Parts: sequence; structure tokens; C-alpha cells
Amino acid sequence: MKMKLLSAAMLAGLGVAGSAQAVHVNPDGTGQVLLYPYYTVQNGYETYVSVVNTQNTTKAVKVRILEGMNSQEVLDFNLYLSPYDEWSAKIFRTDSGAAIMTTDTSCTSGQVTSSGIEFRNYQYVTDATAWRTTARTREGYIELIEMGNVVHSTLVTAIKHVNGVPGNCGTVRTAAASGGLLNQSGNVVAPTGGLYGYGTTISVGSGLRTTYDAVALDNFWSALDGGQHTPPGSLLPSLEQVGTDAVLIRDGMAIDWAPDATRAQPVDPVSAVLMRSAIMNDYVVDSGRNSSTNWVVTFPTKRFYVNGPNTARPFSAKWNTSSAESCDPIAVDYWDREENTTVVTEGDFSPLPPGNPGLNLCHEVNTVSIKRDGTGSAASLYGAVYTNNSIQLASGFELGWMKITFTGDANDDGSWFDSGRALLPGDATVAGVGTPSYDTLVGLPVIGYSAFTSENTLAGGLSNYMGSVVHKAETGTYNR
Repeated sequence: MKMKLLSAAMLAGLGVAGSAQAVHVNPDGTGQVLLYPYYTVQNGYETYVSVVNTQNTTKAVKVRILEGMNSQEVLDFNLYLSPYDEWSAKIFRTDSGAAIMTTDTSCTSGQVTSSGIEFRNYQYVTDATAWRTTARTREGYIELIEMGNVVHSTLVTAIKHVNGVPGNCGTVRTAAASGGLLNQSGNVVAPTGGLYGYGTTISVGSGLRTTYDAVALDNFWSALDGGQHTPPGSLLPSLEQVGTDAVLIRDGMAIDWAPDATRAQPVDPVSAVLMRSAIMNDYVVDSGRNSSTNWVVTFPTKRFYVNGPNTARPFSAKWNTSSAESCDPIAVDYWDREENTTVVTEGDFSPLPPGNPGLNLCHEVNTVSIKRDGTGSAASLYGAVYTNNSIQLASGFELGWMKITFTGDANDDGSWFDSGRALLPGDATVAGVGTPSYDTLVGLPVIGYSAFTSENTLAGGLSNYMGSVVHKAETGTYNR
């Protein structure tokens, strides 16, 4: 079953009542929430982040940077974009971990400087000592959540660029603080979306560079929600504050999907629009061009299911503070370009989680190195340390495609269970048609891409090349 995603306008045209006010992945690429699946400063890489305001409004945006093992926040700040503004920043390696810097003049609070602001480990200091280091902040992902449109005239003027410089960022930072004007009723009104973004990983030393689009979620906020501004340093807003149900496309129908009322996690609608039963992409590891491939597999809502007292579906295991893992079983199949195929077995996949044999992805971000036969240790393009994983291909498989299927059993209290499936229970309706024959989604909420590098061995040619391709997916449903 293939998923087709439609814009809000097209959904409304299908006559699906309420769909235009339901959270969805916007195929047009703009939204109220942006999810950047990866940043890294390992192996000589730096990551550049850009966000664009396409509307004639003044926007307040929460920028949240999360480490990759358990999605613990390592830095957040507020960003203020004037109409049609673009902001960019660089995440770079430091002696102890990672930091973010910018020379962009758009107002931030806390203030992101040109010398850089270090990432912090405060949110994961209860993990085992080996995993508390700030070096863990060197791999992760990013989320941006629009907090609303600034309408207070003094603050609009302070944020607005004149000759490339905002009017007064000091005034904006004072207003952003607790009790300041930006946190007072009526000065920030309901978010309207129109944000798009992308990330770029660059290795200056090797001349390698690739870019990916941020995943855009639109209609995250309800039409009844007002401004959602919070001071810098607040853990809100978060993805748990989604104010709408989800809209999906299944079997050519626009489906309004709501969490099962008896088991709902607040973040379920966001997870629903990202649910995939399997992901697919290419690998390129031919020896003649010394090619290498990393798959980035990111679960941007996983922390909301595994960090509580009980594991909640669709994920399979609580976060283990000793081993710094929460593992979800998978199945892996791959083909070469001539239809030859094989199945990955346990010995082909590393590292294996203690007490949980088989194939697993154990972190919120998983940087999976695809290794050709005979390469020994993982030949990692990104050099991941804290989110690393690897798949060893059989002999003769150097160019082709791979499929990862999410097979986890999620059974938090025994009241619902389906062997071999990770499930997200809910209730689905089609306006004017009635209830479809399924209401529960199969798989895991996932985003990511495959990155490839190759060398040119021809005399006189350029030496290094890099590209990336977003994961393709299958979607699944299950009738309880």
C-alpha cells in the first residue's frame, strides 16, 4: 500500500470535513513545524541549518536541538523572523562536544553569537556515567516549532530588517523574557505556517557536501489556538502540544485519524502522519570508486513513548539508562541492481543490544553504515559514535537497494497485541463514506535519508562526490 500526501487545499477539495485543520506532512514543503532528521560534527563534518519565512508576517519560532541517542534537548532558543526573512546557522565541533554559531543578524533569544554557544548535557545526567559526556551532543537532530505571529507594533519594528539589520534585538530579548511583552496576551497571535527549511552536512577537508529538506508539518496548531510564545529556556512548546487530529491518505481516500481515546499519548497525531511500516532506499558501496553509504533513520517522537514509567505503543522498550538504549526490532532485506537478493541475519548487524538478540535500531537517531563484504569494521561516512549501527552485505552486493521493515511487538499491558507488528491504535473516519476497515496504523514514526559518497578514479577528474536521497516508504494498517 502506497501513501500519497495531499496539500490542505487538495484535502479540502476532496470534501473531507475538518481535514484542512488536521496535522499532516505538507508535500509542498512548508508548515508550522519543521523536522531536520540529522546533524553531525563527527568525521570532519559540520552541519548548516537554514529556515525561511515565506509569509508577510513576523514570526516567533522555537528552535530545539536534540542529541541523537534519546532525543534529550541540548539547546533551545527563540528565533524571530521578519517577513520573507531567512536565517542560517552552523553546528560545529568543539573540544568537549558541539556548538552552534551564526553571523545572521535575525534576532535570537538566548542570543546565538558568531563565536558559538556550547550544547549542554543537563537533560541526560541521570544516564550511566559513560553516557553523560557532552561529546554525546555531536550527533542528533533538530525541530523548529512556530509559536505565532508577532503583532505588537513596537516589537514588529524591532524585528524588522532595515538595510540588513533588525531594528533592535535588545528590545526583542527583553520582551522574550518571562513576563515580557512577547509573553503577554494579544502580542503574539496564532501561528500561520509558511516555514520551510533544509540542512547541509559539509566536510571541508574532503570536499564533500550534501543537503536534505526538513519535513514540514502543517496545521499542527488548532484554529482555536492562539499565540504559543514561551521564554527562551522553556521546554515548551513541544510536539506533544499538537492541537489537531491527523489526516492521512489511504486507498485513495483522505482519512481523518484520531488517537484511541483509551490509549492516547498527546503526541499521537504527529506520530500518525510519520508512521511507516517499512522504509526503502539505495546503497552504493562499490570498491572500484571506494563508495560508502550511511542511512539516517530518525524517530522524532520516540522520546515521548519510551521515557515514562511504561513503554507505550508503537515502540517496544523503555529507555535503559545503564546501556543508553531503547531497542526496536527490524527485518532487513536487500537486492542488487539485477534482482538478486538475500536476507540479513543477526551476525550481519552491529552493535547488538545486550539481552535483545536479533536486528534492532536502538536510538532516536540511527546512523546506519552499509558495509560491503570484506570491509571488516564499519566504514562510516559520517563517523557516528553515539548513534552508530551497521549492516554487512553479502559478497557481490555493492550496488542496489534495501528495505528495513519495522517488526516490533508493542504490548504495554496485554490488552492489545499483534505479533510481529508495531501498532498505533486510533479511530479513522472518511467524511461521507463512513468508517474504513482499519483504524490502527502499523510501523514506527520515522524520517531520514541515505547519503552516498564516491571517488572519481579517472585521471584528471574531480576526486570526491556526495549526494543524498530521502527514504521511500510503505504504510500499513491493521483492523483490530
